[in-house]
Amino acid sequence: MRHCAALALFLVASAAGAGDKPSVRALDLKAVKLTHAGNAPEAAVAGSAEELAKIKALADAAGRDAVAKQVDFAKQKVVVFAWSGSGGDRLVPELKTDGGKVIAVFTYSPGATDDLRPHGFAFSIPKDAVAEVKK
Repeated sequence: MRHCAALALFLVASAAGAGDKPSVRALDLKAVKLTHAGNAPEAAVAGSAEELAKIKALADAAGRDAVAKQVDFAKQKVVVFAWSGSGGDRLVPELKTDGGKVIAVFTYSPGATDDLRPHGFAFSIPKDAVAEVKK
């Protein structure tokens, strides 16, 4: 019985610690209007609701509010991408550390097709992370 209690305590402590691990999380943009500018993704970063209001890719206040509700600005910041490009364009997020520095790397792979499609993504990243776009 003691072993079961100890195991349960260990599992609860492990699960609590796992939730604290920094990560890149995709945000829901279903109800968000975006302004698509440019033909390749550029990161627009906001560490507060005030900074989020200045991101031109978020077309209206309702969209900015929908994004802000998904983020805890005390612990996270938002990275928004909106562009028009090939339907095959891809953007893959990854969180890396380099000597204590946290880097959110967004790897862009252009598509091979000639169709022009709008793309829009928003991610939450740790507050202390730096966002980079790589091709």
